[in-house]
Amino acid sequence: MSHKPFFLIDLRPLKRNQKGTSLIEFAVVFPILILIILSTLELGIMLAIKVNLQSCTMAGANYGAGGTYSAGTTRTASAIAVMNNGISGLLNMANLTITIQSFPSFTIANLGGVGTAGTGNPGQVSMYKASYNYSPSSPLVAGIFGTQKVLQATTYTKNEGTFPS
Repeated sequence: MSHKPFFLIDLRPLKRNQKGTSLIEFAVVFPILILIILSTLELGIMLAIKVNLQSCTMAGANYGAGGTYSAGTTRTASAIAVMNNGISGLLNMANLTITIQSFPSFTIANLGGVGTAGTGNPGQVSMYKASYNYSPSSPLVAGIFGTQKVLQATTYTKNEGTFPS
């Protein structure tokens, strides 16, 4: 019994038989499709967190720059409370870090130096920063984005010239 080499085999009969090709195509495309869907969902969640952090830093900065604060607390503690109240249920508070620093001017704040902790005095510049350690929910997506991602939002504001007493 002689066998023909594989390159001499007549493949024309196989060309007409299309059974199972859709299943094979689906099996090839399905993992890629799932990866695209999960990545899109993960990016949407990260964007929602980033927007929420930015909104909270802006609310805290607006509250702290006005010099008002809740009775029995400091301006810094009141601004942090405003920022914490704005955090949505989407975030795990244990992964959230809020930093408030004050600088004499925007120029010094822009240089990236370390300021004084707290909201500062009238006329000073305050930096409100919220950092969130985010872990992707899908191990498949974690392979692309990494297992840990730090999402940050920072707002700078100048305190009013005088604070209410």
